[in-house]
Amino acid sequence: MQTIVSAVDRLNAGVTLVVGLLLMVVTVSVFGQVTVRFILTTGGINISAPWTEELARYSLIWMVFLGAGVGVRHAQMIALEFVIRKLPARVGIPLRYVSILLGIAFFALMFWVGLGFVDLGRSETSPVLGITKDYVYWAMPFGAALMILNSLALVIDTHLNARDIRFVADETPEV
Repeated sequence: MQTIVSAVDRLNAGVTLVVGLLLMVVTVSVFGQVTVRFILTTGGINISAPWTEELARYSLIWMVFLGAGVGVRHAQMIALEFVIRKLPARVGIPLRYVSILLGIAFFALMFWVGLGFVDLGRSETSPVLGITKDYVYWAMPFGAALMILNSLALVIDTHLNARDIRFVADETPEV
């Protein structure tokens, strides 16, 4: 079981690198759009770069879904945890596992719905880049699968190391 957790953590390291690269793409694209739209036009140079807006949007979509998948591994998703943290361990810990199970069910629904979007995207083309939108829509099922995988890794890891799952986010080192 520890091998599975280690493999997921190695996968997450690669995904985190991809998220960083996507952040760079978004930053450069938005900077390019601002430069073309405002700075160059002020200087009398009227050109357009509509591809920068689409590239930034599609990169941001992938960045969000992949980043959420990695965030699940360390229990860093938005949650109202103060109730679970205040409950006694014999009640709070099972309640936290139930919330993770509900999360996995939601991620499975996201995966299923995402596959429907991928199918729809095969018939759509982005207006500027000219790519089929299934490349963009794959972010949802891929991110949802990553969230499911990381939820399971979180449960396995806390069980193997006898950690209190209610406080995992507090133990996670800053990246």
